[in-house]
Amino acid sequence: MPYQHRIICLANSRKLNGRCVAGKVTTGDNTGAWLRPIGTSATHEITDLDRKYLDGSTAQKLDVIDITFTNAAPAGFQRENHIIDDTIYWAKADQMVVNDLAGFVDAPATLWENGNHSFSGTNDRVSVEYLTEPRQSLYLIQPQNVSFQVSAEGAQFGNPKRVVRAKFTYNRTQYALTVTDPETEQHYKAQQNGEYPANVSYFTISLGEPYNGDAYKLVAAVF
Repeated sequence: MPYQHRIICLANSRKLNGRCVAGKVTTGDNTGAWLRPIGTSATHEITDLDRKYLDGSTAQKLDVIDITFTNAAPAGFQRENHIIDDTIYWAKADQMVVNDLAGFVDAPATLWENGNHSFSGTNDRVSVEYLTEPRQSLYLIQPQNVSFQVSAEGAQFGNPKRVVRAKFTYNRTQYALTVTDPETEQHYKAQQNGEYPANVSYFTISLGEPYNGDAYKLVAAVF
């Protein structure tokens, strides 16, 4: 039986051929809970058609959206996943502003397990050995000492593509995580390679699907 939730969109990030959308429920018994709408394809990204409104526009960060689902579908450790009914348009019910997000902030002690670093990252991944049970895989946090670095991190390995990475402090711990927020990526990739201090209020942090034995922590939205 299809069911509906209203969420505030707190991530609309890049994923394969579409987007990874996530937000918090704003009404009913599940108010405040994270929810990640997933598509009906094998890779579950949300396509531009999936996130389209009746007027032809598409869902964006801070939209308050009514979405119809067919069933809950936790994927491994990601407990928030629900499969959308892709026959029904999403409906925009309202729009919030950044100042409205204070009531949605999470306060974890750490961003999952720390101490596992990629070649260019800091505390940016979690080994699958820790990911055997469903867990919260999304946080809205208030970072400190934020800067964005843009560089061709894989150049010495034959990959010239430029990457945007967020460097910040959270609860006195340093992080350097890849950014998948499209607007932020576009802004910094238009700059020269370098590191740029930034005034940021909030990050949505997502623990992505496993890749080569690790799940990567991603900055899925910047506010």
